[in-house]
Amino acid sequence: MLSLNYHKSESDTMPEEIDTVSSPTTVYLRKNIRAEERQDVETETTRTVYVYDEATIPRDEYNAYLTGKTQANIEYLYMMGGFDYE
Repeated sequence: MLSLNYHKSESDTMPEEIDTVSSPTTVYLRKNIRAEERQDVETETTRTVYVYDEATIPRDEYNAYLTGKTQANIEYLYMMGGFDYE
């Protein structure tokens, strides 16, 4: 089973929930994304910051997870349709 350790993170740009393009070796998983307004103390301007929980997973583990999840979904659909999968 996939075990994920989430940590707090933030960005000036709206992040993707699942980022598979930023790194050739790592997939970033994000949840609880919300926008917060922040006041810059020097310039007194307001800017939007995106705050979220983020976990990282090696790309090969993520691909294996997706393969297993897809297989489980296929078996479930066969079962719900009354078909024998094997």
